[in-house]
Amino acid sequence: MATEDRQSSHGKGFLGEIAISYWFPLAMFAMGIIPGCNHMYSGHGGLAWLIVPLCFPYVAIRALIKCTTGSAATRAWFRRFYTITIPTYIALSVPLSWAVSASIQNTFGLTVSPWTLLMLMVSPLPWFYFI
Repeated sequence: MATEDRQSSHGKGFLGEIAISYWFPLAMFAMGIIPGCNHMYSGHGGLAWLIVPLCFPYVAIRALIKCTTGSAATRAWFRRFYTITIPTYIALSVPLSWAVSASIQNTFGLTVSPWTLLMLMVSPLPWFYFI
């Protein structure tokens, strides 16, 4: 049982599951922060603006699949895992959104609200597009 607490059923463990579940949002944050990579966020048709709203749906769909398939012990492990990591992802998205916003502004002079960027990264649906 102690092994089950430390590892998921397929042996990746907590850190491995973090890497698999959150690689996409972390890559999008990194691309926005690193000056050479943040051209994907340019105001002149940057592709990242179309991809960023998929960050949280990627995590949510993965969580839904993992929490509903497999054995009872595996489902319980993933429920605990996502109960911890999704709020952590949302909390860490606040300073990372500010860093992306500052990097974009310093690179392009494009003023992007960090709160808008945060909503793009953590919203399950880009609801604010329709307001």
